[in-house]
Amino acid sequence: MLLAEIYRQLDSTDFKILSLFERLLNKYEYIPLDIIERRIILPPRELANKLRKLHKLKVIKRSLTPFHGYRLTYLGLDCIALRDLVRKDIIAYLGDKIGMGKESEIYIAKDKEGNLLAVKFYKIGRISFQKVAKVRSYLTDERNWMIRSMVAAEREFKALKDLINHTPYVPKVRGWSKHAVVIDYIEGIELYRYKDARDPESILKRILHALRAAFINLGVIHGDLSEYNVLVEVKEEIPYIIDWPQYLYKDDPAHEMYLKRDVEYIVKFFKRKYGVNIDGDEALKYVKGVINEL
Repeated sequence: MLLAEIYRQLDSTDFKILSLFERLLNKYEYIPLDIIERRIILPPRELANKLRKLHKLKVIKRSLTPFHGYRLTYLGLDCIALRDLVRKDIIAYLGDKIGMGKESEIYIAKDKEGNLLAVKFYKIGRISFQKVAKVRSYLTDERNWMIRSMVAAEREFKALKDLINHTPYVPKVRGWSKHAVVIDYIEGIELYRYKDARDPESILKRILHALRAAFINLGVIHGDLSEYNVLVEVKEEIPYIIDWPQYLYKDDPAHEMYLKRDVEYIVKFFKRKYGVNIDGDEALKYVKGVINEL
């Protein structure tokens, strides 16, 4: 069943229950039934029917052990975030899923004026976390994956909100709620799939310009730049750097290493794929503001 269809089946009482589950994420993996009964004032049979409905829709999950409890699922958190984004007039329509990565799902959406948007739901999971935690210091020691996803979404929103004031080569962010970030939809293709670039040197220089703007104006380093988190709008060959939640500031002792890695990696990628010859050391000086032209 599509996310939008599930969302439409939920009423205000359903969202009251889901919101309780979200508020208790820090405290319980599975919320005991007696806690739910004390917090949600409904006749026992009505509450049981509601929990059965939510379980059937897969927005909550029942414990498989003799212990009687329920937990929120990512699908349930999707619905909570979606409701908040609708109430804030950030989105008015949610369409199909258009992308999926190891940490996120992306849906097409529209605002009330009909402008196309992309909604990115972070879904950091148990499989990917062991690898991710080694390189993403912003993640806390919380054991709850949804909390980690909400941290990631908030960080991405804040980064994009600031960056758009200094570079045109990041998506324009519209809003954020829970683990979801809403940006203007970009009719583009991932850099790693963009084979026939007409002016690859210009694309690279625009990417480096964005890194320079972030570093000089905000003291921010992307920290994980690769051909997988650059979208290219094909008509004008405009690159957009995405996926910013792992960013770090230049007062971080490791910032020099991550900045150098970002720059060297993207320069080497353009040389290998497109034959663009820009010196890595010169590119790094440009990004840091030591020189003003490449």
